[in-house]
Amino acid sequence: MSKELKLGIITVGIIVLFVWGFNFLKGENLFASGSRVFLVEYAKIGGLSKASPVTINGLKVGKVDKIEFDTSIERRGSLIVTFTVENEFEFSRKSIVKIYSPNPLSGSSLAIIPNYEGETAVSGDLLYGEMEESLFTSIGERLNPLQQKIERVIVRT
Repeated sequence: MSKELKLGIITVGIIVLFVWGFNFLKGENLFASGSRVFLVEYAKIGGLSKASPVTINGLKVGKVDKIEFDTSIERRGSLIVTFTVENEFEFSRKSIVKIYSPNPLSGSSLAIIPNYEGETAVSGDLLYGEMEESLFTSIGERLNPLQQKIERVIVRT
């Protein structure tokens, strides 16, 4: 074998390992297939981002793939979240996908609250979504009326 051939084989091997490692660090597994893709519509997403975990009963079963605006005329402005789930986890179309924040310092995640009654959800289904308010959001909502009253008092004086 010539030196050029050996160098070419090593170079191709390094490129393949680089591509696999880069995708591994992004949270994608090139060798695992069989994931199912689901969609959820939300009015607001509260800090949810691409690659956020998807859990069922606290066990990570997938991740958020993309978040985009709904382009249809009747739902303009709402957000469509696309996420993948490993094949072995089955639930019905009546399941709820809730955005929640596991702790105040971390980003948001998706939790599938499974419902096993009715038709089993298949890849491409649009599921029902809800948003669980975080600690900071709920405190902020309670303080908003107080802030408005204080602003009115300050303006009057």
